[in-house]
Amino acid sequence: MPMKKYMIRCDMEGVGGIVHESQASPHGAEYAQGRAWFMAELVALVEGLREGGADEVVVYDEHYYGRNIDLAQLPKGARAICGKPPYRSDWAGGLDASFAGLVLHGFHSKFGTRNGLLNHTYEPDIADLLLNGVSVGEIGMESAIAGDFSVPTVLIVADSAGVAEAASLLPGIVGVAVKESVSVGGAVCYPQAETLGRIRVAAQSVVRRPPPVKPYATGPSVSLQVRFNDGPYMHALQGLFRDRVSGEGALDLQASRATDIWAEYWQMKLRAQAAVAR
Repeated sequence: MPMKKYMIRCDMEGVGGIVHESQASPHGAEYAQGRAWFMAELVALVEGLREGGADEVVVYDEHYYGRNIDLAQLPKGARAICGKPPYRSDWAGGLDASFAGLVLHGFHSKFGTRNGLLNHTYEPDIADLLLNGVSVGEIGMESAIAGDFSVPTVLIVADSAGVAEAASLLPGIVGVAVKESVSVGGAVCYPQAETLGRIRVAAQSVVRRPPPVKPYATGPSVSLQVRFNDGPYMHALQGLFRDRVSGEGALDLQASRATDIWAEYWQMKLRAQAAVAR
């Protein structure tokens, strides 16, 4: 039988108990507590996937600088991609067609979601992503990249707004809501013992009985419009890429795959961020 491999993409704002940036930012006063909650969920996810029959689990840490995983706690049978290496056309965050499914952990709703807890789209500077004309956030973009390799996004662990967003894009996906979004800065939270049990069971189930969710396909021609909020980052992009970023703060990209288009944007982002930091 072929090996069953699963990729976990990690964020933190959607982790149970986290309701404020100080709990998710490495610079925040409550980060140690937030990281502990994050690791407890991640361990439950990995162990659940392995108990369900996964032979290998690869974890890509997408949050902040990609230095949030405590390797001392990571279960056997898992590998972690740390340091947030940028996606390239030939390297989609470690993901390829050999994976049976993608799992999103700690994700959240896109920028502007009504009452979406800590809603944003990657950086605070992004107002919207229009992928082939469809408004998406991080959930949609990461799922589209997996779709380039015919890998379905099978499970999301997030706040209720994030789970609802995933369900609207990916019918059939399994969702575990670890907290109920009430506002941008508030949620109804549950005991960790309860949420960890639900995470573990859901992870087991997607391996044993794969859900009827299809890969998020966007090809063979992909368009992406990135709309920016006004600020230094947008102005840096306009200065660096005068012929590509409009005066209203919109960047239009075209490619044959979501992976290629996001890799191109990532390189532009790194240049703009460096310019802002100078």
